[in-house]
Amino acid sequence: MTIQSSSGGLALIGYLLLGLALVVIGGAILMALFRRSVRRSEPEAERFGNVKDQIIWRTMAGGSRVTAAEVAAQSGLSEADAELALMALVSEGRAVAEASEAGVVYRIESSATGSANS
Repeated sequence: MTIQSSSGGLALIGYLLLGLALVVIGGAILMALFRRSVRRSEPEAERFGNVKDQIIWRTMAGGSRVTAAEVAAQSGLSEADAELALMALVSEGRAVAEASEAGVVYRIESSATGSANS
């Protein structure tokens, strides 16, 4: 083994270690960015959960049936967002969608008022 071949091996090991360090640093940066984006989305999920609870309480106070347009008018949401919130309640089993002449009417289940916020 000559001095020249051993220095080539050391250079290869150095390059591999440098590459590994760059991969680890890049992974750490990506993980930090991911965690940051997750934290930003949590308030939106919490707000959406609060909207669903408001829909339940307002609907139970005025009867058990409501349309997306009524929810939008009461809550200040767009009709599309109100529809999404109502469909989320349906998927959670806290409401039932029923067809009517006026369109889709959502019936809030009386047991939904005791449900946990989701």
